[in-house]
Amino acid sequence: MFLAGEWVSAWLWMSITFLVAAGGVVGLGWWVLRGDARNRAAGGVLESPPEPEHSEVQH
Repeated sequence: MFLAGEWVSAWLWMSITFLVAAGGVVGLGWWVLRGDARNRAAGGVLESPPEPEHSEVQH
């Protein structure tokens, strides 16, 4: 019976630690995906436009 109080305290701290770690993983994933979307959007602006294809028959 004496250890029951220690188990409750340990469970509480481990639960808090897990929630903080999960929040960090979600936050890091969101930050990476946001940066990827920004890089893709900026990459489209910086690329040169494609050259027109020569579909006409030259004589």
